[in-house]
Amino acid sequence: MKRQLGAVLAVIVMFGAPAIWAQSDSTDSSSSSSSSSSSSSSSSSTSDASSSGASAPTIGTSTSLSTPAAGGSYAGSYTDPIFQVGSGDSQSGSTDSSDDSSQTTQGPQSTFSHPEQLPPLQMINDVTRNTGVALSLNMGTLTDYVLGSHGQNYWQNMALWAGGINFSQLRSTSIVQLGYTGGVNLTDLTIPGASTYTQLAQQASARILWNFANHWQLKVKDNYIYTDDPFSPFLTYVSEPTPNQPNPVIYVPNAVYEQNLGTVDISYRLTAHDAISFTGAESFQKYERGAVNSLWNSFTYGGGGFYQHMFSARFAAGGGYNFTAIDSGHGLSRSGVNMMEGFLMYKITPALSVSGWAGPELTHSKNMINLGCIPPFGCLIEEKHQSQWDVAEGGTISYYRNRNSVRMQFSHRIADGGGILGTTNIYQATIAYARPLSRLWGFSAAYMYSDNKSIFQTIDHYWVASQGMLNFTRKIGDSWNGNIFLLFIDQRQNLYGQTGTSSTAGLGLTLRYVWGHSLGR
Repeated sequence: MKRQLGAVLAVIVMFGAPAIWAQSDSTDSSSSSSSSSSSSSSSSSTSDASSSGASAPTIGTSTSLSTPAAGGSYAGSYTDPIFQVGSGDSQSGSTDSSDDSSQTTQGPQSTFSHPEQLPPLQMINDVTRNTGVALSLNMGTLTDYVLGSHGQNYWQNMALWAGGINFSQLRSTSIVQLGYTGGVNLTDLTIPGASTYTQLAQQASARILWNFANHWQLKVKDNYIYTDDPFSPFLTYVSEPTPNQPNPVIYVPNAVYEQNLGTVDISYRLTAHDAISFTGAESFQKYERGAVNSLWNSFTYGGGGFYQHMFSARFAAGGGYNFTAIDSGHGLSRSGVNMMEGFLMYKITPALSVSGWAGPELTHSKNMINLGCIPPFGCLIEEKHQSQWDVAEGGTISYYRNRNSVRMQFSHRIADGGGILGTTNIYQATIAYARPLSRLWGFSAAYMYSDNKSIFQTIDHYWVASQGMLNFTRKIGDSWNGNIFLLFIDQRQNLYGQTGTSSTAGLGLTLRYVWGHSLGR
């Protein structure tokens, strides 16, 4: 047992702790963060009137770019994505976002008319005065125990060292955040004959929020991850599956996951109470190593348009249309999902809000069915076309009071099956709790249950999973932060007629250092 549980210095991916449940796809988060955790941001998600992932405009919240609340982030403070759970749009930036009218930019000049003259510095100052850079160093360790249905039970000891660089800029009409973190995983398995190996781990992210014209706003988001950490995909996409978001429930032991999620939203405020938005998105999920190899890699594309009306400061509703194209296994299963959706959001009290959505779905699918193979003549393949109607629905309850944050979600829809099941009928529920314990300590806990069933396979293909976590964060000085966490994944599945179970539980410890500085003079 000493070998299995021996201390291995490293880094485990994806932990910013209590902020994890808050950052559910809303750029409207304006709650100030606790110095020991970001749990308060979970309450700011209540403006998300449509939990289905359709980025309908949320007119209950201002779309202007305001200065962060006191105690917020400095210019350039950007949460290192490889250690941050979730992919929210916290508007961190300079604590002074106002334009300095006293520094007027001069017109075109002959910069080098005389050899002794240098380029004017005002151009550089205009770019850097609200721009900051943050450098990070992460190290930690993770030990998890893997259980399989065929006696393949073993310990996995992981270590990761990572460094990152992040930029952020806050201007009067825009916010830009760019970040990259890269490192190396060192993995040791206790399977007889297995050897220690290393694996690249990296993550990149981008956030752009731009009020490019009167009443118009552009939001661009992208998040990329490449890792063999078994918990990273779950922690990155911790919220419910959306039309263009990889399903987070799939766990394949010792697989290398490569995922990307990108979205573009354009919103227009018609009046003080009405808004429309148009959205487009893409995502992919690949398996570079593991039991499935690259057979069921999935690619998803989609877009839609939505309208929302604010009846009062506490109640808003609307509706729209969304189309999703899903390709699994490079053409083995392709589907187009059409969905009409109505949604509403009601703020019962300042601390409690609820939202819900529902609508019909029409799914058209083409599947390549393997009827059998006769070597060396090949396989008999049937191309099968199907269509079906469904009703999709979901809801969210958010509560934040006295630093206690609770978020509960339920959803049922046709969506991506994690690249393994093809187009999937998904029932999913999550519950999360977070709060700062003191000025230095924070706590969060979460549980997710997901029932996935392939809708067009001739065999009953399913994937049922439970996932959960407990997490403690500790602020150590101004630049150091520590995490200790316990996570588990338990699942049972039937793939290609082969039933089985697979699960893992892990205990991890991380240590993170961040240095940030404004580039302005």
